Amino acid sequence: MKRFLTACLSILLLISCADEKKGNNSFKEKNLNFFSRTVEKNLDDCLPEEGNCTFISLKFPFADESKPEAEKINKKIENFIGKTVDFQEDSITKKPEALAENFIKEYKETASEFPEYELPWEATINGKINYQSSEIISIKFDTYMFTGGAHGYRSTNFLNFDAQTGEILTPEDIFIAEFTDYVEKEFRKKQEIPMGASINSTGMFFENDEFHLPENIGISKDSVVMHYNAYDIAPYSEGIFVLTYSKEDVKQFLKIKK
Repeated sequence: MKRFLTACLSILLLISCADEKKGNNSFKEKNLNFFSRTVEKNLDDCLPEEGNCTFISLKFPFADESKPEAEKINKKIENFIGKTVDFQEDSITKKPEALAENFIKEYKETASEFPEYELPWEATINGKINYQSSEIISIKFDTYMFTGGAHGYRSTNFLNFDAQTGEILTPEDIFIAEFTDYVEKEFRKKQEIPMGASINSTGMFFENDEFHLPENIGISKDSVVMHYNAYDIAPYSEGIFVLTYSKEDVKQFLKIKK
């Protein structure tokens, strides 16, 4: 009888261990795999590192699985790159390869129209997975654009996706409403704007004179970043505004728990 009970317990233990192992691997099975894509084109095969070179360099993560959520994420990544690089008015989103070709073409046409024009153009986008869990995929893009003028434009952007559906997550999907008030208090404190004063009293230009969270919110393993790029809420000369919180400090405002 004892041998029978021992055998039964051993079998139950093996089943339990197998279930636990399966549970530990479940995230890996659902987790989308990404690889890095690179699309580059230089004018007349010039070398960017040597200067005086018109070039475009697009590096970005791309989901390599033919799942609906992967296709949605890939399309939105391409849409973001297209809106960042392509200054055409048409609503058709070009593939990165076509964007690169068009960028060089536009420069050639500009240089041909104005023979004295010698300033090289540059378009650089470096994208990477900032954080990935079973709930959210946060992708960070560092961008630099120069197509003439007094200066180029540097920005940091984030795209946050629902890891299960591939849909874009809005701030309302990530935080409860009270988080906006929490961030505004710290923003006012850092910028020395009294709580009773207009949020634009020091030269900011928040729409309708109302504080709002930035379009670009980064999520990482341990932190949450609020990133306002130049021109978002203030003149270019004011630069960027960044607020960083540890997840532990703002966990009461987070709808996403992983």
